Amino acid sequence: MTLLSVIIPFGLSKERLYIQDRIFEKIEDFKNLKEIEFIFVEGYSSLENNLKEQIIQNNYIYLKDDTQINFFSQGKCRNLGASFASSSVIMFLDVDCYLSKESFLKILNLIKIKNISLNLNALLVLPVVYLTQEASNFLKKQDQSLWDSLIQNDLISGKNTYVKFFAPSSTSSIVINKHTFLKLGGNDERFIGHSYEDFDLFARVLKSCIEFEKMPFNLNYDSRNWNFYNFEGFRSWFSLLGYEACFYGIYMYHFWHIEPNQNGYMDRRHRNHKLFYKNLKNMQTHSLKPLQVFQAKNEKVLILFKDKNYDFKDIGIYIGEIIYKNINDFIDKELKYELLLDFLQQEKITKVFLDANIEYKMTNIKHLDVFYFQKGILPDSWYFYKDLQKHYEKREWDRKLSNEEKLQIYNYLLTLSHNDKKNIEQTIEKLNIDMEKDLLNFVFYLKNKLYSFTYRNDFFQIILDKERYLIAEKNDKSFYCLHSFIYKPYLFELKNIRLFSFVYKILGLSYLKAKISQAKFYRLMKRLFF
Repeated sequence: MTLLSVIIPFGLSKERLYIQDRIFEKIEDFKNLKEIEFIFVEGYSSLENNLKEQIIQNNYIYLKDDTQINFFSQGKCRNLGASFASSSVIMFLDVDCYLSKESFLKILNLIKIKNISLNLNALLVLPVVYLTQEASNFLKKQDQSLWDSLIQNDLISGKNTYVKFFAPSSTSSIVINKHTFLKLGGNDERFIGHSYEDFDLFARVLKSCIEFEKMPFNLNYDSRNWNFYNFEGFRSWFSLLGYEACFYGIYMYHFWHIEPNQNGYMDRRHRNHKLFYKNLKNMQTHSLKPLQVFQAKNEKVLILFKDKNYDFKDIGIYIGEIIYKNINDFIDKELKYELLLDFLQQEKITKVFLDANIEYKMTNIKHLDVFYFQKGILPDSWYFYKDLQKHYEKREWDRKLSNEEKLQIYNYLLTLSHNDKKNIEQTIEKLNIDMEKDLLNFVFYLKNKLYSFTYRNDFFQIILDKERYLIAEKNDKSFYCLHSFIYKPYLFELKNIRLFSFVYKILGLSYLKAKISQAKFYRLMKRLFF
């Protein structure tokens, strides 16, 4: 399996013929990056093309989003690509952006160092240098191995011969664990056309995965461009992780292109802005339904409970859209199978998960997969199964452990409380398992082969009837302290008392400033005078 899947959305039109050339360039550029899976996702195209054949012939993956009719959506393309990605880490790359082979190799190393495949809260976001038209033409005539140094020297020296502007965070080009992306619902598909779908996603990612020692003042404020100097507003919040990639020497370059409003691509920009501002204001409660991997698309799962409802949204990523229902809705003194069967047919249910504490068994439902679930005997564990007795048979867990595996279980048992250990002992006695001889084998089997696990109510390991869907590690949010280099651009401001900002907040002027910054006339004014 590859270490990283890179998803590249695109759509063709006669007004933007250059996109086809840029796809061809990427097909050539990526040929020697064997540790990476590249997925090209075509959204709406108003121009017939043969790119599918070119992409497949060069051993890349091609997908087509047929739901895009008369509109192009980057977000929908990214979501589709993520659902098909085979790697546990994904990244998004716009067709207009270039990333050197050296930068890709650095990203692969950082994926290993940050352990992004197992740490659900670790990520990277890339900064982007927007090039002028002259620079875009000039670079194509230079040795490609010099591009990084040429542009970075121009940017860091402040000459800006090639640089149109610099965005410390691209927001769209993030490197993230695939499960985390799908769990957060990916890109909000209500954003149609150009602008702000990536901002909306990145805000949700930061809220879910990252804890900063210091947050910017007046988060709802929009400076409207990346030419700001104060630690204020959501753009400064977004910039922090972008600066991290800068210090690693990773920069992405956006090549200049014309900006025609083909197929109404720009028509919804203002509506997209307003939707993002609304979501940002409600950031503590704003969330989306999880996405599903492609194998689970169009699948619907019924969770039947009795006394307590459950939250299995993380599991829905791998098995389908989840519907929760109380078993009492189908009971009138006894279980009404006909009523239940009608509901299953009406909702097009393909799987049923039944709380094992419910006395009724689904023996009359032969045409569906039926799973049972209950709490496991290990702390924060869940057991999902079709046949309870089969999994606890000795032949399932009786094997010789390596010294490393034994050490893993020894260390795990040391973390358990007295009550947890007592619970394990009682279960082992009920199953007639030899405590002294078989404890390590049995616990290793439960922990690594049978049980799903949660941390702070989120699943980090998902195993359903011994089939492994997610194997990650228990981690808190990634934390960045003030000593981190990401705060370097703002240290002077952070170390000085901001009396003016404090007064602004007390008088309610910060709210007014944020509202003004979100208005259309403010953006036009910034373009004219800044």
